[in-house]
Amino acid sequence: MKPILILCFMCCFFWANAQEITGNVKNHNKSEMDLVLMLFGMDYPVSIGKVDKKGQFTANLDNLSLDQIPEENMSMSMGPLYFNFHFNCNNSDAFGENAEKLAARQDFVRLTKNGDWVGTVFLVSDEGLRPWIEDSGYNNAIKGSFYEVMYVADDVSLNMTCNSSVYASDNEEVETEYNFDIKLKKGFNWVEYTIEEVHETDPNIRASFPSKVSISNVKDPSKILWVGTYY
Repeated sequence: MKPILILCFMCCFFWANAQEITGNVKNHNKSEMDLVLMLFGMDYPVSIGKVDKKGQFTANLDNLSLDQIPEENMSMSMGPLYFNFHFNCNNSDAFGENAEKLAARQDFVRLTKNGDWVGTVFLVSDEGLRPWIEDSGYNNAIKGSFYEVMYVADDVSLNMTCNSSVYASDNEEVETEYNFDIKLKKGFNWVEYTIEEVHETDPNIRASFPSKVSISNVKDPSKILWVGTYY
């Protein structure tokens, strides 16, 4: 019985602390900046931490206040859960009763200074993923993970697989597979997308794209590369 209790404690401890990530923004030799989310509009940034002039940061999604966000902005920014992941299924049936639960997706972490948007941070396991994230039409996907933030209005647990299809050429439509095994708690959550297979295409027509992807909670925050771009 005792080992079971210890294991449960360890799992709860990890879940309670998984919302906080510390690390270093690569090549950040700038001044101190705020790490913010703008999923409810540029006029209402949500601060999740700070990065110092050496690039060291702590980002925490726990207990973020949304009191400053007008209800109108919240309503406009949120939509059905099934349509808010980076990859969408052919239909919402696979999500069952969770399909219409409200959610909002944030692709990148923004950097602001004195209220001005001065940079963007891409969260990837391999910098080779960044070109594809920026322009998937012209840049090839590669195997690896990238990370986003999702806000949900209610607790959600997903354990299922769904399919979609992507046009590789005028004469070829490729079926894609998305495997969900994720628990989202009410509020903000880190989401990990792991590209397991890539469909090779004719580069003269379009770039190669993910054909099999797993969607989960972040497995190992230490593997996330925080790569900054500045304006």
